[in-house]
Amino acid sequence: MLSLSSLVKKSESRINIVVGSVVTTNLYWLGRGVVYQIHGEQMPNTVRQVGGGVMVSGGYAEFDIVHDCGKFTKRLPECILRGVQWKILDEVADAEEIQRLCANAEECAEKEKIEEENNAFLFSAEMERLKTATEYSQLEQGDCSSGKLAAKNIRKELKQFKGVKFSVRNRHYSSVDVNWTDGPTLEKVKTIINKYKDGCFNAMQDIYEYSASPFNTVFGSAQYPSAQRSYSDAMIGKAIEKIISAYDLKFEVVPTAEDFRTGKLWSEKREVFHHGLQSKIHETLAGME
Repeated sequence: MLSLSSLVKKSESRINIVVGSVVTTNLYWLGRGVVYQIHGEQMPNTVRQVGGGVMVSGGYAEFDIVHDCGKFTKRLPECILRGVQWKILDEVADAEEIQRLCANAEECAEKEKIEEENNAFLFSAEMERLKTATEYSQLEQGDCSSGKLAAKNIRKELKQFKGVKFSVRNRHYSSVDVNWTDGPTLEKVKTIINKYKDGCFNAMQDIYEYSASPFNTVFGSAQYPSAQRSYSDAMIGKAIEKIISAYDLKFEVVPTAEDFRTGKLWSEKREVFHHGLQSKIHETLAGME
């Protein structure tokens, strides 16, 4: 049995689309648009949907659409326009509106082109500056996205933290894992390693989105640079002492580093710390050096 929405969509898929037909979509934030050119002959009766519209086929025509947002959609296949991701409205725009929308979209495209050219110029200029920058003279340069060059340069940059032993490993392609005990805060190390990060994972679209910078183009990049700081018993003990002193806490038996490591302090001093002493120790350690 067909649902009402399916019947409506089936009816829409048979509508004859003309220049001026108003359509809309949620894809890429395009929104409302107007068909301003049609290529080929429409064959709506041949459009087929499979799996609730996951796959579409058929149709022959292609449509050029100009959107209110200032974007063009060129050569959109008929089967897509008549599919579940687009809606054909019962509205036809006049020639004056089409002309206005096209002029606006062309102006937006020109501005975007100029901005891209300016950004490319600035990107290139910053790359050239970095290649001769004295503050990075100790780093190796090269075109490398596997994480190997990034790992080498991260090791060199971390030498600024005297007396701290870092483990910097390139275990997998385009990943760099940095581990150390005590020493500088996590934020200080992340400030260094994040310069080599060349993008981020987009969970909504299940893709990795690349975002090159002048720095990681010159000195190497990695998709997944990570940092993990651990703490010695001595550092944990200092954090506990600091908290006891700051909050004038009283204990029959003073908590130990072992209590912290085994997670025994989550329920301790809940009347003082909302998430318990365990959480407060984590917070205190994060800011200690």
